[in-house]
Amino acid sequence: MALPALTSRAIATAALAVAACADPPATTAPARAPSGDPPGGASTRPPEYAREDAAWGKFHSKRFQLTIPLPDGRAWKIDDHRGAELVAVHAPTDSRLTLVATQEDELMNRQRCEERARARGWVMKPTLTTVEDQVTVGPDAYDSRVWVAIDAAGEGGKVEGHVFLFGAFLRRCLLVHLSTSIPSPKDDEVLASRLAVGSARIVKAIAIDPLRTTDDAVVPRDKPDVRR
Repeated sequence: MALPALTSRAIATAALAVAACADPPATTAPARAPSGDPPGGASTRPPEYAREDAAWGKFHSKRFQLTIPLPDGRAWKIDDHRGAELVAVHAPTDSRLTLVATQEDELMNRQRCEERARARGWVMKPTLTTVEDQVTVGPDAYDSRVWVAIDAAGEGGKVEGHVFLFGAFLRRCLLVHLSTSIPSPKDDEVLASRLAVGSARIVKAIAIDPLRTTDDAVVPRDKPDVRR
């Protein structure tokens, strides 16, 4: 299916911001709705991720021994217990973060870890258009691929953005998938902003717990309690 009218300017904005690992350019607040719009003058522009540090929170996963920064932190509903994967959902931005860390039987690299993610069904859609594709070191010493993509074939005219991280460290894989969507292509600048923030300040900013080295410290489990 051909990509609908997402502007090249918005895609380029997202790619440049992600590549620079920086926040997206500041945006102008939406104008008041003119007369004739829905009662109350409410704007239909979907929200961006919060930029102010005070609006962010952090979630620490004891199971996977890492910390995830999240915009509008208290609004995320997080389940880190019922399934093999940590799942966090942010309804205002139609966002979903899925994360899993696995212990493997052989030495891994980012390509093999990506195969693990694909085997889990994380990359099923053939309509993804790449915005940014980067090999990086992080989080911590993980050898990672960070892939940012757009899917303009969402249900009901939605346009979806995706940030994937496939990371490998020795016999471990760290797999992260952040998805977010906008109602229609006319809000492409909002999606570009979310992708830039999602890559730079959420996915790439995940912090791995340091190793415990003192006698009375809790030693991290060698094998996280997850199913492969």
